[in-house]
Amino acid sequence: MGLVRSLRAARRFARVALAPACALGLASLAARGAFASTHGASPSRYALALLALSLVLAASRAARRARARKDDRTIAPLDGGTAMILVASSYVAIGVAGEGMRTALSALPVVALAIAGALTAPASAVFATLFAFAAEAMFFLREPGAPLSQLLLKVFVLTLAALAHGAITRSEVERVRRAAAKTLEAERERQKEAAKSFRLVAAPSHAPHPPSDDARRVRSGLEEIRESTAGLLELASKTLDLHTCAIYWLDPKGATLRLVEAVTDSGDIFSKEPIAVGAGAVGGVAAMMRPVLLSKLRPEYGGLTYYRGPHEARAFAGVPIRDDGEELRGVVVADRSEDRPFEEHEQRALETLAQQALRLVRTERLFAAMEKSKDELAKMHKASRALGDALTEDQVLEAVAESSRAFVEHDLCVITTFDERTKEHRVRFADGDGAESLAGKSFASNKGIASAVVESRHAAPYRGHYDPKTQVLFTREQPLEGMESALCLPLVVRDHSIGTLTLAAHRRGAFPDATRQLLAVLAGNAAVAISNAAAVRRLEEMATTDPMTGLLNKRSLEAEFEKRIKSASRFGRKLSVLVTDIDKFKSVNDTYGHSTGDVVIKGLGAILSKCKRDTDAVARFGGEEFVLVCEETDTEGAYALAERIRTELEKAVFATEMGPLKVTCSLGVAEFPRDGGTKEDLFHRADEALYDAKRGGRNRTCIAGKRSTGSTPPAEPAKAQPAKTATRSAPVATARPATRPEKKRIAG
Repeated sequence: MGLVRSLRAARRFARVALAPACALGLASLAARGAFASTHGASPSRYALALLALSLVLAASRAARRARARKDDRTIAPLDGGTAMILVASSYVAIGVAGEGMRTALSALPVVALAIAGALTAPASAVFATLFAFAAEAMFFLREPGAPLSQLLLKVFVLTLAALAHGAITRSEVERVRRAAAKTLEAERERQKEAAKSFRLVAAPSHAPHPPSDDARRVRSGLEEIRESTAGLLELASKTLDLHTCAIYWLDPKGATLRLVEAVTDSGDIFSKEPIAVGAGAVGGVAAMMRPVLLSKLRPEYGGLTYYRGPHEARAFAGVPIRDDGEELRGVVVADRSEDRPFEEHEQRALETLAQQALRLVRTERLFAAMEKSKDELAKMHKASRALGDALTEDQVLEAVAESSRAFVEHDLCVITTFDERTKEHRVRFADGDGAESLAGKSFASNKGIASAVVESRHAAPYRGHYDPKTQVLFTREQPLEGMESALCLPLVVRDHSIGTLTLAAHRRGAFPDATRQLLAVLAGNAAVAISNAAAVRRLEEMATTDPMTGLLNKRSLEAEFEKRIKSASRFGRKLSVLVTDIDKFKSVNDTYGHSTGDVVIKGLGAILSKCKRDTDAVARFGGEEFVLVCEETDTEGAYALAERIRTELEKAVFATEMGPLKVTCSLGVAEFPRDGGTKEDLFHRADEALYDAKRGGRNRTCIAGKRSTGSTPPAEPAKAQPAKTATRSAPVATARPATRPEKKRIAG
């Protein structure tokens, strides 16, 4: 492993330092004239070998960089090491050139730095510039008598070249990026408006980027409509001998008509600008909602507003596109360059074209709705499966948060639970911006949105609009800064609110109507899953713990005991077992009643929980008997723990209706593997030690095979009687008979 780590470290070092080292070597050799051919002597073989190695290294690094850029275009084309080799190569070229050429090639480092400034990250360009300074200093030192001002001038020129080319290139790249982003955003907005006009989707979201599935459906629907209408227009144009045939669609606000598709012979004079309703012949068709036929038109007639200037149209026909014969959807426009009016059968053909275009839009609208429903059902099915597969409450909360991300992009997800008994809300899950200040917090019912949602069992705020300055979501101490949208949904199970699911986003209008409906369904499924997980947890607790003391029960102890015995045997560790019960517990029940006996059992259970370590397993084995399994504990440590338990119980005073009550306990200790190699043998020896303590006088600890030096029990009092005065001394439960009862064993 050490050799592997060394090789990895050497590889990392070579990857970082090899290129700069080669560049430095090249510059140093060039300054010393190792590449120059003087007096017929060839350049140094070592210098040529280093040059070849450097060029191969630079080419390989540039190729690796190019492959990485295919997946991430933000990566610069060249890294710092490659840029340094490029700069060093320019100095090599100067060193190889003769005296007459050196002045002409002196600008090569400036060119190399310009390339480095344009194609590398800013930090890499800085290192390349500093390297050029060092190379210039090497050449300067090899020329005795050269003025220092010459070196400073070269350093200034190099710095200016790197800064200028870097700044100019990056500013140009940024300008191109902004222009491309602006064009892309304009195209997105145009598609949104067109999709809204065709009613392929609901109102455009205020999100900067629509969900990918919706964008794909919109783009596909628009392309299908345009291709289909283009075919219809081409057919109509050839059949009716038209100069221009176009379809305009009414925008959602009903104010303008936007071009969908057109077939025309007019070229550049055809305008694609929107046409206002009522403007010109086309706007008149939309305003009157009836066909308009015009003939004997002149080139300068301005009623055909879809042309920029003089046109060739001599006859015009406009037919409205009406949905169910009532609501206007668009206009079919047709004109011809021949001065021949449109006849009735041609008008009917255009009306048929209008209805066919409307039918295409309806089909695409239905198809888009079906696609969206299918995607939503798929997401809901995936969410239901994730919730169904989650077993614990934490897994359910994670599944709810992950499923909510599939339905809507948000910046914060918070899930709270509500306790009807204490009227307290608790944040069970928080993820996103500001989650650190919310995780694990609790707050009482108040006038905030979350409390109102739990009480009313209805989502809030209205339409998901949220103002952190005027609205309180959880508490005033925990505002959601920067959030402009929030939706708090109730988690309801059988008409009872068990908590809330809250999503928040920085953008406005993040939760449109359709999304809110889907999230309401998700919240309903999440509420059932959370309730079921809580029920499973309670069942597991009931199956593994004792209901009176909250400790492990006998069944759980047997499984835990077996597992720890195997672990101790495998790793050669020690393990100890303590068995204890309350002295003369039957006397306590007979004198004070079983309710008082339960209080005493709970008290001993609390003492055991207090004294044990986190790694110890403690269980109520039955009646008043308890068992502790202590890992990595020898006899001495187990004995010390037993004595601490015995002392704590001896000091405890239990209040009863008959006055204060004090009890004692006896304990037996056994060690693995000294006293037994199986859980049955180990428990048997600890149980025998317990009864040795009973026979020895009670209120003491016995070690298996030894006698305890525990405390001497007090003189046995008479049978406890009910207290007659308030000054009665605390009775002590008396010792049980010396006869040994049947021992309890752990089933194998």
